[in-house]
Amino acid sequence: MMRVGLLTTLFLFIIHSSAFGFQQKADSTADPLLNTPRRAVHTFLHWQQTGHKRPEYVIKTMKQAEVPDADKLKLAAHLLKILDARGLLIDYEEIPASPNYTDSLSGLQQYILFPSLPEVYLTKEDGEWIFSKATVNQVPVLYQDTFSTYIAVLLDFLPQWSQQQWLGVEIWQYIGIFIWLLMGIILRKIFEFILDNYVKRLTQKTTIQWDDDLIKSIEKPVGFIFLMTFFLVTYSNLQLSVTVNYYLSAILEIAVSAGVIWLLYNLSDVLSKYLSVYTSKTETQLDDQLVPLIRKTLRFFIVVMGIIAILQNNGYNVASLIAGLGIGGLAVALAARDTLANFFGSITIFVDRPFKMGDWIKVGDVEGTVEEVGFRSTRIRTFYNSLVSVPNSSVANTDIDNLGLRKYRRFKTMLNLTYSTTPEQMEAFVEGIKAIVKSNQHFRQDYYEVHFNSMGTHSLDVLVYVFFDVPDWTTELQQRHNFLLEIMRLAKEVGVEFAFPTQTLHLDSFYQDEPREVGTNPSEEELAAAVYAFGPGGEKGKPEGIRIFKDGKEIDFGRD
Repeated sequence: MMRVGLLTTLFLFIIHSSAFGFQQKADSTADPLLNTPRRAVHTFLHWQQTGHKRPEYVIKTMKQAEVPDADKLKLAAHLLKILDARGLLIDYEEIPASPNYTDSLSGLQQYILFPSLPEVYLTKEDGEWIFSKATVNQVPVLYQDTFSTYIAVLLDFLPQWSQQQWLGVEIWQYIGIFIWLLMGIILRKIFEFILDNYVKRLTQKTTIQWDDDLIKSIEKPVGFIFLMTFFLVTYSNLQLSVTVNYYLSAILEIAVSAGVIWLLYNLSDVLSKYLSVYTSKTETQLDDQLVPLIRKTLRFFIVVMGIIAILQNNGYNVASLIAGLGIGGLAVALAARDTLANFFGSITIFVDRPFKMGDWIKVGDVEGTVEEVGFRSTRIRTFYNSLVSVPNSSVANTDIDNLGLRKYRRFKTMLNLTYSTTPEQMEAFVEGIKAIVKSNQHFRQDYYEVHFNSMGTHSLDVLVYVFFDVPDWTTELQQRHNFLLEIMRLAKEVGVEFAFPTQTLHLDSFYQDEPREVGTNPSEEELAAAVYAFGPGGEKGKPEGIRIFKDGKEIDFGRD
């Protein structure tokens, strides 16, 4: 078995060697002018140049054309004009010099000269690299797409003097450049005239505003794009040198791309205006602050992506550039992590919306009203009129007390009455405060507390615990003012006095005088009767409070 395997391997090696030798022999008989893709392209270009013209060499590259040699030479001349007019410079160093070159994508022995013009490619036939049959058949179509038929007819009738050169450019080309520029400007003016006098009038008849803003924002960039596109499509008719056309095509393509970036940049403003109208209808004002951030981010994105697209279209390796920017961006991100933390903190604020513009909030030790939320910080106007900028990362990671979203605003105080206040006065005073609360619509009516709460060292203390139902702090202060004035008027009406911390010195007796008697000295039976009188069912006890009558009817103050 091993002997059979060795014989098989030896047989295959002999066959492969014979085939390789035959291929080498076939290639050795190929025309030296066409034995590699590089030599074939050189033959096609070099022997058509002034001073080096050898038609018999040029037509060899057009062997696939089934036409007479004169027509083959004409096809070669037209193909060269097409490449020159489109500014397609050929770099010999980039063309493979191997006779056995194989395309990596198709696996065929063919070479495409320019990725932007895949219709033109070389193929290997009988050991020689020549233009493919598809290419020679496509030359007339490409020629018509590159040059205007009217220009070609016009050139046949030009006088001899117009073909004289000055600084390497023929006179008719100078005239053509002038006419070319003039036609572009005129066509742009006509385009803008139609836009101004017809399209704008249609948008002005509508009831919406955004279409007027749209036309106004796209007018100049669209006109610029129209002009540059006209130049890009028609510049090949000037039949300038390949070097001039190379740079001219690159400039015009960049100009068209810049016009598109300009257009999208202006459209971002229209979108921002539309979002502003939409956000103005919402209850919160925080999304109003989000619109400028969206506009700035969208503008930055449009500019960056536009630059990347321009670089990509001009042959730069954007992938390596992006990779480099990624590494640089990582370094910047590490160095500016606080800035990035603040940026993502602002996104968190806009998404979560813990407050809105104008809200009264408390963040850490900072308390005031929100004026602006930016990329880096939130600006809070304090109540002593200073402006504090709090980093958004701190705002996003700190407890936020939004006092502006309170439905009710609590008011708690302790009213101190003098010890001269009688029980009846105390009861009337407490019930009067409850009546004041019930009569004011700015108070929360379903919950409030007003009670004789404690007997202090120098006063009888009344607890007042109420809630204001007001929209803002200014209204709260006004209602608190009104409420306290009502209490003062009530106190005057029922005859009570407000106490303040005092000490009273009672001089019980002078020297050698008998001390005064304090209180009374009731008997045990009288003491027991007093206890029972204030006990359950007692005649003096009033556990439900004093009953106040007016015009023979009991007044109900809403006792619980």
